[in-house]
Amino acid sequence: MPGAGMRPPELVGRDADIESIGRIIARTKLKLMNQGVIFSGLRGMGKTVLLLSLQDLAARQGMVTARMEATGNAETDYDELFNEIALAAVNVRSMALREKLSEVMSRIDSVEFSFLGIGANVRLSDEERIRTNPFRLEAIVRRLSEELAKENSGLFLFIDELQEMASKPLGALVALQHKMGQDGLPFYIIGAGLPNLPGTLTKSRSYAERLFSYKRIGQLSDEDTADGFQKPAQRMGRPFDDEAISRLVEISHGYPYFIQAYGRAAWDASVSNPTGLQAVLEGEPIARAELDEGLYTSRWQRAKESGRRYLAAMARISEDDPCDSARVAEAMGKKPKEVSMVRESLIQLGLIYQPEHGKVAYTIPGMGEYILRAVPATQQTYDGRW
Repeated sequence: MPGAGMRPPELVGRDADIESIGRIIARTKLKLMNQGVIFSGLRGMGKTVLLLSLQDLAARQGMVTARMEATGNAETDYDELFNEIALAAVNVRSMALREKLSEVMSRIDSVEFSFLGIGANVRLSDEERIRTNPFRLEAIVRRLSEELAKENSGLFLFIDELQEMASKPLGALVALQHKMGQDGLPFYIIGAGLPNLPGTLTKSRSYAERLFSYKRIGQLSDEDTADGFQKPAQRMGRPFDDEAISRLVEISHGYPYFIQAYGRAAWDASVSNPTGLQAVLEGEPIARAELDEGLYTSRWQRAKESGRRYLAAMARISEDDPCDSARVAEAMGKKPKEVSMVRESLIQLGLIYQPEHGKVAYTIPGMGEYILRAVPATQQTYDGRW
């Protein structure tokens, strides 16, 4: 069963995104400045896999890379930032550069930041530590970037689920990207998240729209979808025939997560070479059941009963297309203001987003079809997250 961040046998349809990071790396080596990059899209589009591939590319080209997933808890997010950046510094291949970066980290770790300035061995409360974390983060990133610039390298910070990051560390990072750009230092945030991520960044700092290159990660073309099935099958010595490929392209809708599920199910059902249409048809219900359990049911259970009624109303109105939030309220027999908190909780859970003012849409492709087909009970077990 495919899972979040599990690398597919073939990464297809993302050549332009990989090339864009390649250009940033090349420009960094020439001491030329760049923007950070933000990838946004629905769940199951392969954003996490893309980030992993881009980090590998940057590391192979001599960049110092750190990677984390935002949690929504300010203290945890800051701890992850500090830990992953420190780990990146000590994992540098060049011994001479590793020693320089380690010395930078040691110097900063030996200093505590207080509200009245910088002093050694000052004990701070948890609240004070969180408030001074932005200064510590800036000190670390600035000093590391200064050393890396001398080596024609840079610090690349890859952050998944960036829309989940707590407001204080998110604001600090956006401000830091801005400062490093102004000072000509090679520090770049490469982030990924749901479709509401660009708006979240702009809300955090209005100038964020100018700091990053924004890229939408969407469905694959039919040609790339076919390659996603066929290339790994050919390498394994059992390709799909034309009928099988045509059906697989049709049912996967260009969604990378679906490609993995339907491709594996068809492969497992195959008893011939090449793999034919019959294997695809036999594998379909197996793949669909795995997708229901792994992609949809778990998300459905995150919502409270009121949230599930909201999700179900969206499905009845427009299945998987965006719909008017006012119509959802009407379908629930409520006024828009009466369900606004329900809508906001679903947005916070990452189950829906607002593609434009007054409209809502699922963040999971096919969620509406699942709700109409499976008719999950609104009284199912609630996982207690909200």
